[in-house]
Amino acid sequence: MSADGPGAHVAVLGIKSLPAFAGADRVVEHLLERFSPRNEYTIYLIRDGSPALFCTAKRHYVYIPALKGKYLRATSYFLLCCLHYLVKGRYDSAHVHNSDFGFFCPLLKLKRGVRVVGTFHGDPATREKWSRLAKIFFRVSEAVFVRACDTLTSVSAEKTVQGRTVHYIPNGTDFLASVHTSRQEFPYSELSLKAGEYVMFACGRLDRTKGLHHLLQAYRDLPTDAQLLIVGDFSHDPAYSREIERAASADNRVVLYKQLLDRETLCEVLRRCAVFVFPSEVEAMSMMLLEAIAYTRVVVCSDIPANLAVVGSGYPFQFASQDTMALRDMLENALTLSTDAWDAKRIHERIKSIFSWDKIALAYERLYEVRVEAE
Repeated sequence: MSADGPGAHVAVLGIKSLPAFAGADRVVEHLLERFSPRNEYTIYLIRDGSPALFCTAKRHYVYIPALKGKYLRATSYFLLCCLHYLVKGRYDSAHVHNSDFGFFCPLLKLKRGVRVVGTFHGDPATREKWSRLAKIFFRVSEAVFVRACDTLTSVSAEKTVQGRTVHYIPNGTDFLASVHTSRQEFPYSELSLKAGEYVMFACGRLDRTKGLHHLLQAYRDLPTDAQLLIVGDFSHDPAYSREIERAASADNRVVLYKQLLDRETLCEVLRRCAVFVFPSEVEAMSMMLLEAIAYTRVVVCSDIPANLAVVGSGYPFQFASQDTMALRDMLENALTLSTDAWDAKRIHERIKSIFSWDKIALAYERLYEVRVEAE
């Protein structure tokens, strides 16, 4: 398809909700804001009782019901998405986010001539929250995903698939200077938080690979009066959440906010922290890390490859992953940093040049408009 010709009609599958709170849903939300109006998009979402989004001539939302239950919910939702896609969809391309969808990708191929683009947003089989059987399921699902997709992309430069090309298309971030209008009012005074003085950790769904237990252990021995604000969904891994709650209760400087924040409120709370800590053991590419740097916060992060892809190998506030003593020392350095000792604009300019959502959206659109053919 030429730049002046008719656009593509793209089905977007594998996400669950918009407005988004975390993960691939947030990636899609950002992309939709920047995609060319020449193309048409139909986005499949889970019917959860939230108000439906307003459809336009170029953007349609299809709400699909799902059964209750940790495993049945996703399975039933993905299956019904495919059935709607096959019966009512008229698409040129399908973009599937997350290899969890893998078992259903062969159904998408029943529509001849539709190009299927699959994006890896991480490797769920590496997450400690899943049982051994669930990890086997994810591995097999990924194998089917790889076989069924015409084109593969990944938000991580580290992702490889034997015998296939994997296009590296990273996540991006905003560079907005203005303060958003929040849909939620964050209770700063109730939590005794003062702007510019608290340390912050935030995630979407909390699990062990986020490394929060390392942070709490490091903070226990840190000579500071600064509050540590922890924000995230504590419902996803109950056993780990209880472990964190017990550790947090032993330190009166730790403040738990055990629910997700909307995008605008999260950005506001992030802007007001003194230091942001990102101790993950496993990531593909975190938008939380990107956004913390975009808002020119001092960010202390683990030295896993996905983080170094964002901050660069020479970043001064990285620490050896899972090393609590190294994390403690780096936090102390960050908290005692004078305002003129670190130029956050340097790292800010780095990610601005590499992780632009406009460039990322264009990269995906180019893939949508390529004819289906063997790589």
